[in-house]
Amino acid sequence: MSVPLSAAVTLGLLFFLSVGLNEQVAEGCTCVQRHPQRVFCESDIVIRAKILGSVASTRPNLLAYSIKVITTFKPFNKMDIQVIYSTKICGARPQNGEYLLSGHLVDGVMVFGLCELVWRWDQLSTVQKRNLNLYQTGCACEITSCTGASCLTKNLQRTCLVGVKSSISLGYEEALLAVCLPGRDSSCRWQK
Repeated sequence: MSVPLSAAVTLGLLFFLSVGLNEQVAEGCTCVQRHPQRVFCESDIVIRAKILGSVASTRPNLLAYSIKVITTFKPFNKMDIQVIYSTKICGARPQNGEYLLSGHLVDGVMVFGLCELVWRWDQLSTVQKRNLNLYQTGCACEITSCTGASCLTKNLQRTCLVGVKSSISLGYEEALLAVCLPGRDSSCRWQK
């Protein structure tokens, strides 16, 4: 049985278009690597919570999780949060256990996704846990990446640099264990 040439061409085009769309959807679920302090500062809510399990969602396109809040890092006023939501597309899928979670307030509820802090609490180092209490102090500082000559063109007054380790920047792994804080002269510097 032979397939007419026009049908073969149509099938071929459909195949290549579907591959292209799949790549775009997959790329849409990637995040630019950001320092955890920057994620903290850009979030409405940062908590340490125990995820008790998934529950029926009352909101379309969101997955719901029942939680017990252990510590609230941000905001400072305690919110009574018992259910949090993750986006179905590009959302995080945490298992039961303790997590450091960040997210945004959307219609009065906390929503988080892949680009937020969704870290198992027991996998954070002691230094990272200690730095959580300092991150808010450094929110006036900017944390930005640079490489080579781009490091020299940055306004360094209110900036901590992440890139190739040098006299003015920290490597990414080292920066994860540091916090960017303003000094007495208001310029920002890495603190370890």
